[in-house]
Amino acid sequence: MPQLSYVAARVGNPASRAWAVGDLAFERMAAGEEIIHLGVGDPDLDTPEPIRRALASAVERGRTHYSPIAGEPGTRAAIAAHARALYGGKVTSNQVTVCNGAQGALFATFQCLAGPGDEVIVLEPFYATYPAAVTAGGAAMVPVALDAQPGYQLEPARIEAAITPRTRAILINSPGNPSGTVFSQSATDDLARLCAARGIWLVSDEVYWSLTYDAPHSSPFRVTEARETTIVVNSLSKSHAMTGWRIGWAIGPEAFIAAMVNLGQALHFGINQFVQEAAIAALADDATPSRIRQIFRARRDALIAGLSESKTLRFSTPEGGMFVLADVSKTGLDGKAFAERLLDAERVALVPGFGFGESVKNTVRIGFLCDEPRLTEAARRITRFADRLEA
Repeated sequence: MPQLSYVAARVGNPASRAWAVGDLAFERMAAGEEIIHLGVGDPDLDTPEPIRRALASAVERGRTHYSPIAGEPGTRAAIAAHARALYGGKVTSNQVTVCNGAQGALFATFQCLAGPGDEVIVLEPFYATYPAAVTAGGAAMVPVALDAQPGYQLEPARIEAAITPRTRAILINSPGNPSGTVFSQSATDDLARLCAARGIWLVSDEVYWSLTYDAPHSSPFRVTEARETTIVVNSLSKSHAMTGWRIGWAIGPEAFIAAMVNLGQALHFGINQFVQEAAIAALADDATPSRIRQIFRARRDALIAGLSESKTLRFSTPEGGMFVLADVSKTGLDGKAFAERLLDAERVALVPGFGFGESVKNTVRIGFLCDEPRLTEAARRITRFADRLEA
């Protein structure tokens, strides 16, 4: 067989195998085994009916044709209005491009920002798809590990120390996946100003923007004087239970948007019209994000209460998102072995930490992704397994 491209090798990096335990769990569930799956960040909530109706209406009205590559004018205007409410200041439709989910937006963004010879600083722990998205175009990823205590908070000075003449971009994520950390606005502001002063792109993945519990959402895009070097990636996946709809966007300077449109022409040639109409309905719905936030706050509290019974697990209570990152070092296992043996012993599926960076290889990511009684049971099984190993 002829060789595959270097891109194929880059997107098949070790972090891409972080989902193996979860995939095995799904296979066993399909065969009839009872397993509590806390691995994939896909809420067990249905998309609200008004959003579903908006899509059905769009299909009935024939909204099934090619869309403008940057997105339908109404969708871009709705995203810009949402951004003005979230960040303040002026945001126009010309600063918005619609993408196939936040993941598609991230991948396309880094194809437009960084290539061979460039470096991209990524904060660790990072989401497991970041290495592929950042390096597929030829750039090198430079991980900067954050301290587990206090809770993987943003440290601009540590990031600045990693900057070299080759640094083209910095990628941040708040609320964090897998950490659950919500960065302080002051630290985020400092980083935005640093990037503006150094002429470095700052890419902010804010897909969990609506799921904050103990601290307000923060964003570098609130620093209006730094918007020429700041890009925000976002979606409706978590805020409106729309993971499978694959609708997201990027916001940034108009020259960046033009590059994204050129790439989009070759990559997807526009996002479905009917899904974009549903997105307009979702962006007008402020009640659903608040309702989902309340649901996940209660789920977080139930899971934390159960895990806190363990004398072995170490973790910080997540301020946002839908995951707990727990250190399992005291069991004598790394995260991969712990997750594999937990699935066999207790029928609970988690994600091992090696996919989120070398510094967190002894952790597991636990999602509060189902109802509270089931989470309480999952926590009981996890703590029982961990404490038995430690003993």
